[in-house]
Amino acid sequence: MKRHFCTLAASAWLLLAAAGCGGDGGASAPANPDASGPHNAPQQEEPVKLLMAQKWSEINEADFQTFIVEPLKQKYPHIEIELLKGENIPEMIAAGQVPDLVATWVNLLPDYQDLDLVEDMTPLIKKHNFDVTRLGDVYVETIRKYDKDGGLVALPYDSNFNVIHYNKDIFDKFGVAYPRDGMTWEETIELARSVSRTEGGIRYRGLETGGYGNLALQRALPSITEAGSNLGDERWRSVLQLAKTIEKIPNNEPVPDVHPRNQFIKDRNLAMFVTGYNFNLLNGEAARGLNWDLAQAPSLADQPNVAGMVDVHVIFVTKTSPNKDAAFKVVELLTSDEIQRKMTRSSGKLSALKDTSIRKELGADMPILQGKNLEAIFKGEYIPAYTSVRKYPDAGKILNEEVAKFLQDEQDLNTALRIAEERLQNHIRQIDAGGGGQ
Repeated sequence: MKRHFCTLAASAWLLLAAAGCGGDGGASAPANPDASGPHNAPQQEEPVKLLMAQKWSEINEADFQTFIVEPLKQKYPHIEIELLKGENIPEMIAAGQVPDLVATWVNLLPDYQDLDLVEDMTPLIKKHNFDVTRLGDVYVETIRKYDKDGGLVALPYDSNFNVIHYNKDIFDKFGVAYPRDGMTWEETIELARSVSRTEGGIRYRGLETGGYGNLALQRALPSITEAGSNLGDERWRSVLQLAKTIEKIPNNEPVPDVHPRNQFIKDRNLAMFVTGYNFNLLNGEAARGLNWDLAQAPSLADQPNVAGMVDVHVIFVTKTSPNKDAAFKVVELLTSDEIQRKMTRSSGKLSALKDTSIRKELGADMPILQGKNLEAIFKGEYIPAYTSVRKYPDAGKILNEEVAKFLQDEQDLNTALRIAEERLQNHIRQIDAGGGGQ
């Protein structure tokens, strides 16, 4: 997922829309032979118009043109595709727009299932002889968990990662050694204390993680499962205590209403930002002159060398598309060796393929990544992701409210978890009974 600066259980309404014209999705019948001679002109493919939407996909307009539009134009000139603007898919559907393709973060799949846009793509996969074994096993298995029969409702096209992005100038300013690969959270926190200072009227923050939700993701720890509340898992205590320890480092208090990416790239007063893919922003004008590098993500004592859970972006042909065969050709292209290599080299996105040689070419065509410690990305291991549950819409809000009181010293950890659990259980009962609210 593009790593999102958000708390863990936030519910997301999806995006997308598409309208189709054309018959069987671009598949054509062979020309009938003419007994009078061999001079038949080949049958032309029927034009097809596809619409694609994205949410939390790491596909911007430039990527869309480079990795989808241009390759599609070269190989299947009869297929036209448009990237829809906006992310409110319920509104798009209500307006009569029919989606053909959706690119998104794997944990948002339940939102699309709620909109009845998702179906098992196995028949399409078999029809087009698509080789699923080319894809990373852990990504495929993560996706299979979203189908009750173990089908594939989507296919992966890139994987996120988790590393420390650090500002070398801040460490140089205070004469502190740079972060190194293989640090624990305890070591990272101590390093953050050394550079969390106020000087010249500027407050320099030592460490930002994106909130307690991202710390929970490192453990693949959900707040809700199909069985109900998961706050009884003892690991929640360590996650929340770690979040508070980081926030309570002197001079490291969070900055309200300012995204950590802006603090790191634009304001340049954040020394270490533990997050995922940001190469698109670091390649932008706002980052010009920023003296940055990477280090391996900090690890937990009981999970040595684990950088996080599998965080994969997926694409699927929608259940409602009238052009499924043509739409699947887009999926084939995006996951082809050629495009996966090009995407890895020119945009710094990790390939979803098993072929490790492609991954080793990460950022090879990006000047901003030359000389950077890209090995930090590959040193951390990734554990299987949890399966997201969206049926309890207020779960994230409830947990956020009680955790905020704990982080602000308005209640202790035991109280925060107890009240959150009580409120969450009440919310679950109301939803299961057909009601709503908290």
